[in-house]
Amino acid sequence: MKKWLKDQLKKKEEKRAALKTQVKELRGKIEESKTVDEAKSLGKEARTIESNIEELDSDIDGYTKQLADLPDEDPEGRGKDKDKDHDDDPEQRSTPAGQLNPMGTYSMGNAQGVGDEKRQKDLETKYETRGANLKAKQTVDFDIDELPELRAVTVGGGTLVVEKKYSDTLNGNFNEVSTLIDRVNGVPLMGGESYTKGFEVSDGEGDYTSEDGNYTETDPEFGYVTMGKAKITAYAEISDEAMKLPNVNYQSSVASSVGKALRKKITRQILVGAGGANALTGIFNAPTNVIPVASDIEVAEIGPDTLDQIVFGYGGDEEIEGGAFLIVNKLDLAAFSKVRSTDGKKLYKIKKEGNTGTISSDDSFEVPFIINSSAPALSADGTVADTYCLAYGFPQAYEMPVFSAVTVEESRDYKFRTGQIAYRGSVWAGGNVSMHKGFVRVKKVTAT
Repeated sequence: MKKWLKDQLKKKEEKRAALKTQVKELRGKIEESKTVDEAKSLGKEARTIESNIEELDSDIDGYTKQLADLPDEDPEGRGKDKDKDHDDDPEQRSTPAGQLNPMGTYSMGNAQGVGDEKRQKDLETKYETRGANLKAKQTVDFDIDELPELRAVTVGGGTLVVEKKYSDTLNGNFNEVSTLIDRVNGVPLMGGESYTKGFEVSDGEGDYTSEDGNYTETDPEFGYVTMGKAKITAYAEISDEAMKLPNVNYQSSVASSVGKALRKKITRQILVGAGGANALTGIFNAPTNVIPVASDIEVAEIGPDTLDQIVFGYGGDEEIEGGAFLIVNKLDLAAFSKVRSTDGKKLYKIKKEGNTGTISSDDSFEVPFIINSSAPALSADGTVADTYCLAYGFPQAYEMPVFSAVTVEESRDYKFRTGQIAYRGSVWAGGNVSMHKGFVRVKKVTAT
């Protein structure tokens, strides 16, 4: 786990360094620019990149804190003799597993100034107590910044899946959770019932006025969206063999399973949520006052001009927005990769990094993308006309208020005969697009 965190930290730091270099180059171009419009355009691009740098700074701080919370590893086998004294004691030979991760874009981490040793001890005590409470069939709460990272959970000396002579770890499946949930604007509103967000639709415009005439009214236009709270739940059953795990590992296993299930549902609803009572409002179903139907882009099939059509169809009339993401089904990403130029060469270049990456047409701009399987594939024959298939925009234009911590309850009565432990988790959250034309939606139409 520590190696994984270090690898992620290194990637984030390298990306931040590259962005800082871009900003420096843009600042140099601004000084050399010959027109005000050129300087403004370059300045806008620089500010967008600086905003991305700030997000990376936050991610890097989070990974750094997580590394500080983990115990030191012993790669050279130092302390091996010491561990022999506890070979038969799973509590002694196991270390905390399943380090926890924020649900969205905010984090309520440990207080500054607390020593690493004390912080580690506090975490172990907290997890130990929570694991013991779960085993005692008590309801426990996981703070909203404690949902698990998407990776396999090491169960130390436990024997949850197979005998120890074979393996002491759980093999994870492929990732089933889109990282879109980590990009949107999460807002902690513990105990709230609803949330209203205002946004600006347009600025006023001045006009000519005679010397003794009335001044032109230039009131800006505003709009509002309301987000009610929806209850998202998850239920699972595990073997009672899990009870033999140390308390810390047990609570981490529960948190991992519940957290993945809740995140999987929410990240899908961010795109396709129907809205209304007890439901998030997804980008595809956003109110017309925030995403007008007239702004939708109609596409019959993915072709050479599709990416240009999407990018130039987004934003206002005065500039081409940078920093937006394409939310796309993996099948449509594959369809982009199949498009060929007149000389038979691949037209789109795709750089992949798990759930995210970039796509660019030959000698053109580069667009970041996020894969989300809930988006219907435009390239699929079974997708009917008038279906929304892709979205393009700023992820933080989607606001997700979180109204509660994650509550987990356990029961051993329902499947007592088969030795199964049942547990359920729930969280109250909401969501809606909160920026006027914050996304442009791509609708499939019948080819003419």
